[in-house]
Amino acid sequence: MEKSTTKLGNEIYNDLKKDYPAIERINMENETSFRIYADDETLWKIFEEMINQFKSIEFNAGIKETHFLEVII
Repeated sequence: MEKSTTKLGNEIYNDLKKDYPAIERINMENETSFRIYADDETLWKIFEEMINQFKSIEFNAGIKETHFLEVII
C-alpha cells in the first residue's frame, strides 16, 4: 500500500475512533474505498449516522464472515 493511502487510512481511523471507540481497524482498499471493522452495533451506528456522507456505504454481514462496512468516498 502506498504511503499516501496508509496516511489517509490512519487519518480516517483516528477521526472515526473519536466518535466510535469500538472501531477495531480500517483497511484501505485503494485511494477511494476502505473497510471499517468493529462490532455489529458500532457498524450499524456508523452506517445509520453516515449513510448520506459517502458515495456508497454497504454493510457486509455474511454468515461465518467478519462483518465490516465497505465505504467509497
